[in-house]
Amino acid sequence: MKFSAISDVHVKVAGDQAEEVLLTFLRNPDVQSSDIIFLLGDIFDLMIGPHSQYFVRYQNYFDEIKLIISQGKRICYIQGNHDFHLKNLYNKFFIVHKDLDSSLFSLAPYFEYNDGGKKIYLCHGDDIELNNPGYKIFKAIVTSPPLRFYANNLMPHFLIKSVGEYSAEKSRKRNNKRYTTESDLTPVKMNFRESAEVLFRKKPYDVIVCGHSHVKDYYQSPSGFEYVNNGYAQHSKTYISIENGNISFKPIF
Repeated sequence: MKFSAISDVHVKVAGDQAEEVLLTFLRNPDVQSSDIIFLLGDIFDLMIGPHSQYFVRYQNYFDEIKLIISQGKRICYIQGNHDFHLKNLYNKFFIVHKDLDSSLFSLAPYFEYNDGGKKIYLCHGDDIELNNPGYKIFKAIVTSPPLRFYANNLMPHFLIKSVGEYSAEKSRKRNNKRYTTESDLTPVKMNFRESAEVLFRKKPYDVIVCGHSHVKDYYQSPSGFEYVNNGYAQHSKTYISIENGNISFKPIF
């Protein structure tokens, strides 16, 4: 089998650099020849809840998703920390587009596949990240059943937009400072490698694919597994390809 995966694109508005990265990835003939296309979270800088405004704001993306699924290709979407509570949004999408096979689109916290004799785990990365207790508390709150119900049924779009854009801007400033030099990247890289080691000790996957860290990395562990992260897509300008269990980075452009 052949998998193509990308994460951490952070599309903010139509026409920005991030949208160009995302659309070029989705339109890439090599990506479209994949058995499964994985979107591993934080594809958007802000997408929370079932609000129909997203269909207008990100029309180019939804048009590409419609085209890919109409061609019989499968898409697996993992929710990140900038795009979550999306189940009802995609339910609306498939209600509008009744001609599409909704079974070709999957939304989940993570995915597991066996391919090329390897057991592969694909996630956003925040679920396995160590040494970030503040974020864990935040994620537990925003994904809790009461907040999920509020986001899906009661929270108005303008409030999500205002609060989300403020939070996203703070996150961008923090990350821009955090990822300036190689010396800044090393602790993040090592933390995610150790996070993958801990996951492996709990469940021995052969390949662990993550996003979230914004640090591109390929690591072959002495324990016998491979960890791969595409980093921040606008900077790396690559995506992850896994074909018959073999991992490679491929250019988007």
